[in-house]
Amino acid sequence: MSVFVANEQAGQPVDEEALAKLARVAMEAEGVDESEISILLVDELVMTQLNSRYMGEDRPTDVLAFPIDGPSPASGPPAGPAGPRGFAGDRYDDSAADDLDDFEDEDDDDDAPWLLGDVVLCPSYAAEQARRAGQSLAAELELLTVHGILHLCGFDHADPQEEREMRAHTEELLSRWRAGGRR
Repeated sequence: MSVFVANEQAGQPVDEEALAKLARVAMEAEGVDESEISILLVDELVMTQLNSRYMGEDRPTDVLAFPIDGPSPASGPPAGPAGPRGFAGDRYDDSAADDLDDFEDEDDDDDAPWLLGDVVLCPSYAAEQARRAGQSLAAELELLTVHGILHLCGFDHADPQEEREMRAHTEELLSRWRAGGRR
């Protein structure tokens, strides 16, 4: 399992090593320990540009998740993030299922790690959220890292039930991490 962290912002101090370790714990818990992810830490200007381009919202946000390997759903902008697996629901056409079969067959013969995707975090935006929530920036970045990884693993929060499930799973992983899962 590989986790690459690139800190391209200077506005907030970040424990990059701790985020990488947390990402490994979350990936292992989700059964994607034979994969690679990247965590990119950016400033609000870059996050605004990404959020505008890929989500259509001209403002910064705390976290964006960009799945890489696997079939793309029928929705999403061209050459951009398509959302987590299952994002398009029943909008997949039959050829997408055929592509998935071909994709899985290719992976059987490949020893290369599966490229799970990228998680982009905005520490300066997260710092304001942390202040409002009465917690540390480190705790907020931990939450956002797990949240982003769960998106890469197919979790979503589009409806209330999904949101409850994702929130509960996030809290479970964070509790495990904070209770000594740090390696």
